[in-house]
Amino acid sequence: MIGAPGPLPSVSNHTNDAAFEAMYAATSRRVYAYARRHTDAEVALDIVSEVYLVAWRRRASLPDEVVPWLLVTARNVLASHWRSLSRQRRLVAHLSGISHMASLSSASPEERLAFAEAFERLSPDDAETLLLVGWDGLTPTQAAQVMGCSANAFAARLSRARKRLNSHVDPQGVHPRLVAVTTGEQS
Repeated sequence: MIGAPGPLPSVSNHTNDAAFEAMYAATSRRVYAYARRHTDAEVALDIVSEVYLVAWRRRASLPDEVVPWLLVTARNVLASHWRSLSRQRRLVAHLSGISHMASLSSASPEERLAFAEAFERLSPDDAETLLLVGWDGLTPTQAAQVMGCSANAFAARLSRARKRLNSHVDPQGVHPRLVAVTTGEQS
């Protein structure tokens, strides 16, 4: 069972069972959401299990700010998973989270569809950049860590990705709140 979100435990490492369990309870939903965005529910649970197995093995050296580390680990586990799948399967897994994300909005079905179509036109890198900030709730600095680049490079990527998404959005067809939430912009 995926734990309920909550504040992270205030310990410098997660070496004891209680501290690790508290860290799991506070972060597992975010790790699951990240994995689920890239694959189906069953595989996402396997990814989460493997992420926390790696975290358990390395619990003595986990950073204080553990969510970006967990998402980097999830990204690496997913990359390994993807290498065993065909190109078509990887694309379907990547796009599966987009329709799920759009369905959670209060926008009309037509607006969600228009947004999903605009979002699908983005490159995988642009989509990942926007989703790390808009969906996973990471700061640009944290997202840069996940993407393996500097904060300045990520800020530039984020700006370009936002512009490209906006260029694909018909202003009459998509509720502005959908774009703002997904790109991490304040409306």
